[in-house]
Amino acid sequence: MAAAAAPVPPVLCKRGQQQLVLVHTTRPPLPLRLMRRAVSVRVAPPRQQQQQQHRARPRPPPRNKPPGPARRPPRVPLDQDDYEYDDGGGYDDREEGRFAGGTRAAAMPKPPAGFVLDDQGRCIAAASKRIVTIIDDTSNRLLECIIRRVFRSSQDHDCLLLCPVDMPVQVLKSTNFSGWVAVDDDQLKQIIPSVAYALARVHMHFVESGFCYTARGGFCFPEEAIQEFHDSGDGGDGVPFEGVEICCFNLDGAHYMIYTPVDPLLFVAVKDKDGVLRIAEDDLMEDPAVLDAVDEETEFTALVEEEETLLETVLGER
Repeated sequence: MAAAAAPVPPVLCKRGQQQLVLVHTTRPPLPLRLMRRAVSVRVAPPRQQQQQQHRARPRPPPRNKPPGPARRPPRVPLDQDDYEYDDGGGYDDREEGRFAGGTRAAAMPKPPAGFVLDDQGRCIAAASKRIVTIIDDTSNRLLECIIRRVFRSSQDHDCLLLCPVDMPVQVLKSTNFSGWVAVDDDQLKQIIPSVAYALARVHMHFVESGFCYTARGGFCFPEEAIQEFHDSGDGGDGVPFEGVEICCFNLDGAHYMIYTPVDPLLFVAVKDKDGVLRIAEDDLMEDPAVLDAVDEETEFTALVEEEETLLETVLGER
């Protein structure tokens, strides 16, 4: 049974900073340090629990936010006739109409973009297109993302809160005596065929996507497979974070592990003057609208986990 983990704040991706698990234009080594404005919306990456495994992880309690400066007034609902996204990735907000921001009863946390819930929390409508593609300017590679939130910044920029469709992965190398170290980008390029083959052996497909490497396919693991890692780059104990081993392989006498973080990656994307979605600049990360979107995501995730706990209590061990 996995040990209870203290809730951590959500983690956002900032351009040019090692802020998010695996998300950096140069793919920094892991373990990493969680910087301020972290977002960790206690949701696991895409995975399937085996039927007879019971998720015993305690759910984080609702976050008690400390008093701070007053937020700006509530945002005026978006005018869906003027607001659109069509980045070539298949998402056109004009087609989604009133579903773009998500609709629910006032007392419930706001659902992800594209869903409408009734007063009992049942989904009564769902948009058909909820995926966009963003481009990594450093590699010109694409990353498909799920649209989680749609909002406007205080400067009236059209923004999206995104999460990768596929599962982010990182490769670690055994040092025999001191544990595992991250394989840097140059070294990883040399062993990509072996990484792809190791994932293929467990029915997964390796993707050289933008911003982070990802893996596609079904992945099952028990709760006890979750491991705690520490960022010890500063010589201290470091900040703990959780991950799951997908598979291991040997190459030229070295032992490697392919790993995925438990907490999801979140990106804030902005539509530029040419109509292309770009990762938001650092200054936008402090925008109240961004923080509001993250709060909505965190609150909705907490509700989902509370419901899962209730179902497990009612139905017993799965």
